[in-house]
Amino acid sequence: MSVPSVATLPATIRLLDGFAVLRADRAVSVPPSGQRLVAYLALRTGAGRSAAAAALWPEAPEEKSLASLRTAVWRVNRAVPDLVVNRGTNVALAPETVVDQREFTARVRRILRPSTGAQPPPVDDDGYAWLLRAGELLPGWYDEWVVLEQEHTRQLRLHALEAAAHRMADDGSHAGALELAFEAVRLEPLRETASRAVIAVHLSEGNAVDAVRHYEWFRRLLDAELGLRPSAQLTAMARGQVAAPRSGR
Repeated sequence: MSVPSVATLPATIRLLDGFAVLRADRAVSVPPSGQRLVAYLALRTGAGRSAAAAALWPEAPEEKSLASLRTAVWRVNRAVPDLVVNRGTNVALAPETVVDQREFTARVRRILRPSTGAQPPPVDDDGYAWLLRAGELLPGWYDEWVVLEQEHTRQLRLHALEAAAHRMADDGSHAGALELAFEAVRLEPLRETASRAVIAVHLSEGNAVDAVRHYEWFRRLLDAELGLRPSAQLTAMARGQVAAPRSGR
């Protein structure tokens, strides 16, 4: 049985916690202009050549930006053969390419998918540890086409952390639930739903004092930073006047 050559193996693109291209688990050096092209295509299933050129070289005339695109495609495929493919007027990554951000998004959507049965979906085998390990999308990149995707990925992670915390609390795994909820607070201290997850876990474990303590911390922070107050719902919840929301709500 013949062993496939390294050049024919699918490539893996890493966008979380920094950019990298790997083939056969080995990092491949890609020139800077090629990195931007690969990252741009990795965040899409494909793009028109004109749109890609305009996004990657926004200050250049169309003819020059298209020439730069052709050069970048050539440089990428020289470093990683057949990674970028042309499809008529479109350009895309090879279909078998693995992108960590796409896999991350798919896993998050499974957490956020509403339950259709009486029983909630089971907790991940690893207790959602992958959510704690997930890094920022392309840190240090400030291109206009990156910034929106960075915020999108950050919001997905926050929602997933909160939902997973509620799910683990419902499952009785309170320590793991708190770890997830506190990670959401660390990422966005002023986000009420993150603190709500922390308070809900404390209440589900029967630790009313810890719930009130965290509420008071959030109340003081919100007042100091924005001059705002927590919602009436959060206040009532922390003081035990309403039940902690479950993951299905």
